[in-house]
Amino acid sequence: MRRLIVNADDFGAGSATDRGILQAFRRGIVTSASLLANAPHTSGAAIMAEDAGLPVGVHLNLADGYPLTGPIPGLSTGNGRFPGKKQLRRILISGPPEPDAVRRELAAQIERIMELGLTPDHIDTHQHFFLFPSMTGLVLDLAGEYDIRALRMPLPAEDPADDPEGALGEELALYRRLAPALRKPLEQRSIRTPRGLFGMPRLNRFDRPALEQIIRQLPPGNWELMVHPGHVDRENPFGGPPREVELQALLGPHLDDLIAQHGIRLIDFGALQ
Repeated sequence: MRRLIVNADDFGAGSATDRGILQAFRRGIVTSASLLANAPHTSGAAIMAEDAGLPVGVHLNLADGYPLTGPIPGLSTGNGRFPGKKQLRRILISGPPEPDAVRRELAAQIERIMELGLTPDHIDTHQHFFLFPSMTGLVLDLAGEYDIRALRMPLPAEDPADDPEGALGEELALYRRLAPALRKPLEQRSIRTPRGLFGMPRLNRFDRPALEQIIRQLPPGNWELMVHPGHVDRENPFGGPPREVELQALLGPHLDDLIAQHGIRLIDFGALQ
């Protein structure tokens, strides 16, 4: 059996982004979304998700915006913001700064989503920081504490030979080295994950041909496709024209026929439990 979660990241990042995600859920093949707890439109996105029946997970974030719990020593910048992707990665390689403070922040993000009336069906991490050994146990502890039994497996599912060159290729190589170590602790805690994550090598380059290729080549098992649909969004630094291309790729009635032809069932994270 081939089963695929199509998850839209960065829900709450901007009004045009959120509108595109809802459009891809209602008229396309998106099956769930990951909600940022510290984003400008978190509350509005939560209302939209509840009204639409969109399954939502927590997109834990230590890279962008401001912490909900205030500045975190060794992590926050001078103005109290999170440090950005590159600096976060450098920090986590050497171990988490103030683990208790980081745990309080991540717990606050989960609780924020729940306070808005949502029951998260999974956890994933912005910029995939769950992969770093200094963070893996902490995230798993929180998943158990809040009874969230499904997580993203941030292991690139595409052939490594197809990885792009440059910074993105280096990131994917790092993810491939770190991800296999996650399987044992996930199994020990009976936490369900897909087998791997499609879409990572196509960041900012995801279009209809790329989607159709994934559908045609999807192996048996449970998998996730990470997508970032939306409309051009000045409120979201990641909300440029590629979001529109990605949105259009996820829409269209012919996709249902293609998915059916290849024996694929679209699911959300709740179906893993």
